[in-house]
Amino acid sequence: MRDDTTIAFTDPAFADALSDLVRDGAQRIIKQAVQAELNAFLQTHADRDADGRRAVVRNRPSPAIE
Repeated sequence: MRDDTTIAFTDPAFADALSDLVRDGAQRIIKQAVQAELNAFLQTHADRDADGRRAVVRNRPSPAIE
């Protein structure tokens, strides 16, 4: 017998349109906040060395952030 009373998050009882809307909105806000923080960090560290190269660069955007 299991004493665990944890309910899986993927339980269909929690799959309603309002929860999906709230979840999507929250994810969008978090992505925007991460993008803004990344842009601010890159701007703060935009200095260049003697050869004109930046010390901090973004190699490739993450699909999760775009």
